[in-house]
Amino acid sequence: MRFSIFIDTNVFIFSFEHPASNSRRIIDHLNEGKIEAIICDKVVKEVTRYFERHHTTDLARLFRRYLVGSCIIVPREEVDNEMDKLRGRIKEKDLEQISVVRKYGLKYMVSYDRDFEGFEEYVTPKKFVEILGLMPYDSEY
Repeated sequence: MRFSIFIDTNVFIFSFEHPASNSRRIIDHLNEGKIEAIICDKVVKEVTRYFERHHTTDLARLFRRYLVGSCIIVPREEVDNEMDKLRGRIKEKDLEQISVVRKYGLKYMVSYDRDFEGFEEYVTPKKFVEILGLMPYDSEY
Protein backbone atom coordinates (compact mmCIF):
# COMPACT_ATOMS: atom_id res chain seq x y z
CA MET A 1 0.00 0.00 0.00
CA ARG A 2 1.42 3.38 -1.00
CA PHE A 3 0.84 6.20 1.48
CA SER A 4 0.55 9.89 0.70
CA ILE A 5 2.05 11.62 3.71
CA PHE A 6 3.19 15.04 4.80
CA ILE A 7 6.91 15.08 5.60
CA ASP A 8 8.10 17.93 7.79
CA THR A 9 11.43 19.75 7.54
CA ASN A 10 13.15 17.88 10.35
CA VAL A 11 12.70 14.49 8.67
CA PHE A 12 14.68 15.63 5.62
CA ILE A 13 17.39 17.14 7.83
CA PHE A 14 17.62 14.14 10.17
CA SER A 15 17.77 11.76 7.20
CA PHE A 16 20.88 13.55 5.95
CA GLU A 17 22.54 14.21 9.30
CA HIS A 18 21.79 10.76 10.77
CA PRO A 19 22.06 7.98 8.15
CA ALA A 20 21.11 5.31 10.72
CA SER A 21 17.74 6.87 11.58
CA ASN A 22 14.04 6.33 11.11
CA SER A 23 13.95 9.53 9.07
CA ARG A 24 16.43 8.01 6.61
CA ARG A 25 14.28 4.89 6.29
CA ILE A 26 11.31 7.10 5.38
CA ILE A 27 13.29 9.06 2.80
CA ASP A 28 14.58 5.78 1.36
CA HIS A 29 10.95 4.72 0.91
CA LEU A 30 10.23 8.03 -0.80
CA ASN A 31 13.20 7.55 -3.13
CA GLU A 32 12.01 4.03 -3.96
CA GLY A 33 8.51 5.31 -4.82
CA LYS A 34 6.87 3.40 -1.97
CA ILE A 35 5.39 6.56 -0.44
CA GLU A 36 4.34 9.90 -1.86
CA ALA A 37 5.50 13.03 -0.05
CA ILE A 38 3.44 16.16 0.16
CA ILE A 39 5.13 19.25 1.55
CA CYS A 40 4.54 22.99 1.58
CA ASP A 41 6.58 25.98 0.43
CA LYS A 42 7.69 26.53 4.01
CA VAL A 43 9.38 23.11 4.17
CA VAL A 44 11.31 23.85 0.98
CA LYS A 45 12.48 27.18 2.42
CA GLU A 46 13.40 25.73 5.83
CA VAL A 47 15.38 22.83 4.38
CA THR A 48 17.21 25.10 1.95
CA ARG A 49 17.99 27.64 4.66
CA TYR A 50 19.28 24.91 7.00
CA PHE A 51 21.71 23.52 4.44
CA GLU A 52 22.91 26.99 3.46
CA ARG A 53 23.67 27.81 7.11
CA HIS A 54 25.12 24.49 8.24
CA HIS A 55 26.68 23.15 5.05
CA THR A 56 27.13 24.84 1.67
CA THR A 57 25.06 26.80 -0.81
CA ASP A 58 25.70 24.06 -3.37
CA LEU A 59 24.30 21.39 -1.05
CA ALA A 60 21.31 23.62 -0.28
CA ARG A 61 20.61 23.94 -4.01
CA LEU A 62 20.87 20.18 -4.48
CA PHE A 63 18.40 19.62 -1.67
CA ARG A 64 16.01 22.16 -3.12
CA ARG A 65 16.18 20.41 -6.49
CA TYR A 66 15.63 17.10 -4.76
CA LEU A 67 12.51 18.38 -2.95
CA VAL A 68 11.06 19.91 -6.11
CA GLY A 69 11.68 16.70 -8.04
CA SER A 70 10.51 14.17 -5.48
CA CYS A 71 7.67 15.83 -3.56
CA ILE A 72 4.33 17.44 -4.27
CA ILE A 73 4.67 21.04 -3.10
CA VAL A 74 1.53 22.84 -1.99
CA PRO A 75 1.76 26.64 -2.33
CA ARG A 76 0.80 28.61 0.76
CA GLU A 77 -2.04 30.42 -0.97
CA GLU A 78 -3.81 27.08 -1.47
CA VAL A 79 -4.17 26.65 2.29
CA ASP A 80 -4.95 30.21 3.40
CA ASN A 81 -8.55 29.35 4.35
CA GLU A 82 -7.47 26.28 6.30
CA MET A 83 -4.83 28.36 8.08
CA ASP A 84 -7.54 30.80 9.17
CA LYS A 85 -9.55 27.90 10.64
CA LEU A 86 -6.57 26.51 12.58
CA ARG A 87 -5.00 29.79 13.68
CA GLY A 88 -4.68 29.88 17.46
CA ARG A 89 -4.64 26.08 17.82
CA ILE A 90 -0.92 25.81 17.04
CA LYS A 91 2.10 28.08 16.86
CA GLU A 92 2.22 30.28 13.78
CA LYS A 93 5.50 28.65 12.66
CA ASP A 94 3.70 25.29 12.30
CA LEU A 95 0.40 26.53 10.92
CA GLU A 96 1.14 26.10 7.22
CA GLN A 97 2.23 22.48 7.65
CA ILE A 98 -0.83 21.27 9.58
CA SER A 99 -3.08 23.27 7.25
CA VAL A 100 -1.80 21.29 4.25
CA VAL A 101 -2.41 18.05 6.12
CA ARG A 102 -5.97 19.03 6.98
CA LYS A 103 -6.89 20.56 3.61
CA TYR A 104 -5.83 17.44 1.72
CA GLY A 105 -7.10 14.94 4.28
CA LEU A 106 -3.73 13.29 4.81
CA LYS A 107 -3.74 10.51 7.37
CA TYR A 108 -0.13 11.00 8.43
CA MET A 109 2.03 14.00 9.18
CA VAL A 110 5.55 12.71 9.85
CA SER A 111 7.58 15.03 12.02
CA TYR A 112 9.65 15.12 15.16
CA ASP A 113 8.06 18.25 16.61
CA ARG A 114 6.05 18.09 19.82
CA ASP A 115 4.13 21.19 18.76
CA PHE A 116 2.03 18.85 16.60
CA GLU A 117 1.03 16.64 19.52
CA GLY A 118 -2.72 16.72 19.89
CA PHE A 119 -3.29 16.53 16.14
CA GLU A 120 -4.41 13.01 15.25
CA GLU A 121 -2.39 12.99 12.01
CA TYR A 122 0.93 13.58 13.78
CA VAL A 123 3.35 10.65 14.01
CA THR A 124 7.05 10.58 14.75
CA PRO A 125 9.40 9.05 12.21
CA LYS A 126 9.79 6.01 14.50
CA LYS A 127 6.01 5.48 14.65
CA PHE A 128 5.68 5.82 10.88
CA VAL A 129 8.44 3.26 10.32
CA GLU A 130 6.42 0.92 12.54
CA ILE A 131 3.27 1.68 10.49
CA LEU A 132 5.23 0.67 7.39
CA GLY A 133 5.89 -2.67 9.09
CA LEU A 134 9.62 -2.10 9.41
CA MET A 135 11.87 -2.50 12.43
CA PRO A 136 12.56 1.01 13.71
CA TYR A 137 15.73 2.41 15.18
CA ASP A 138 15.54 3.21 18.91
CA SER A 139 15.47 6.99 18.43
CA GLU A 140 12.20 8.78 17.68
CA TYR A 141 13.74 10.64 14.75
